[in-house]
Amino acid sequence: MLIAVRAEVESVDHWREQFKTHDELFKSQGVSVAYMGATEGNTVIAVLETNNPDEFIRIFNDPATAEAMANDKITGGVEMFVLDETYTL
Repeated sequence: MLIAVRAEVESVDHWREQFKTHDELFKSQGVSVAYMGATEGNTVIAVLETNNPDEFIRIFNDPATAEAMANDKITGGVEMFVLDETYTL
């Protein structure tokens, strides 16, 4: 299953660098791959593939995740989307 997380950050470059230091946290959430993107306005998105969405959400709401986000210099606007529908053309 795919889960997208969108946030506002202080610096996209800092976020990209720090995001890649959270291997153990992501592994505990069942994440196997993360796709990353950003806008010029310091809004970022990560689309993460997980084999355990319930555990992902549980850990996402844990203080350890808040600490990781603080390291990434996330300033606000955090939203999580469970991508639970596919539309194929």
